[in-house]
Amino acid sequence: MLLFSLSFGLKLFIIANFLGFGTSAGCDNDKSTLSTRTCPASTTYNVISNGDFECGYTSWTVQIPDAAANYYIATPGYTGNYSFQVHFTPPSISTEYGVSARIISDPAPVQPNVPYQLTFWTYFDNGDAGFIGVMINDVALYTIDARDHGYGGPFTLNTINYTPTTNTATIKFEFLFGSVASLDRIDSVTLEPLS
Repeated sequence: MLLFSLSFGLKLFIIANFLGFGTSAGCDNDKSTLSTRTCPASTTYNVISNGDFECGYTSWTVQIPDAAANYYIATPGYTGNYSFQVHFTPPSISTEYGVSARIISDPAPVQPNVPYQLTFWTYFDNGDAGFIGVMINDVALYTIDARDHGYGGPFTLNTINYTPTTNTATIKFEFLFGSVASLDRIDSVTLEPLS
């Protein structure tokens, strides 16, 4: 005797997948359509998980203190298909020390006193699209302005040399906008030892 009919089982399977109980391959389903992507392990020495955002928000925490900012994982990406994107529609409603949005990596294992290089790619859709600040372990290290390397064209490479003093590194990107509607993107975040 069958406990469920075949059609009932199929319906249950479809509903479970729709509600996010399906095979998500470890990818976060929140605000993304990446639920069936399989994300391969890094083949380099990169200690940042999902720095290409191919698995949505997996290994990242997003904070949006300004309701004028919306975030999502979408195309295009610099490598792969996706990038983390923040769209700002002025005026600012409520920033946190000027920050409209931030994305924070999970703590990544590093070797203290060993030089590392953080690389990531940025895109700004206009010259007044504000800037992105970069922190590691809550220490401000770098800012990139929309006018630093150009805007409206391809993604731009950014590199930061960093020598950790602890055994973990948490990367934080903060998006600060001006008074113009803007779209900023980051992608291909890596943190690798230099030697």
